[in-house]
Amino acid sequence: MHPNEICNPTEIQWQPVTVRLRGGVERKVCGPLQGFEILSRHIVGPNNKITANAARCCRLAMEGKMSPEQARQAFVAATIEQELRAN
Repeated sequence: MHPNEICNPTEIQWQPVTVRLRGGVERKVCGPLQGFEILSRHIVGPNNKITANAARCCRLAMEGKMSPEQARQAFVAATIEQELRAN
């Protein structure tokens, strides 16, 4: 997804977060499904506790067992730790 693209309205959403993936590609992450995909595919050392917690939080948000905002906060923490977060 290009950073300027509109988020998919059928997905559970949170306030968009733009991350810079390895290689310099920017991606707008609009919800826990996209967050989970980023954590699964682009994070180095997925066994890291912060990353594992963020992935778990994204799954819980997709299942309606956690608020999207709580999952977003965990996702942001994981991307900061991995130095992927742009803004």
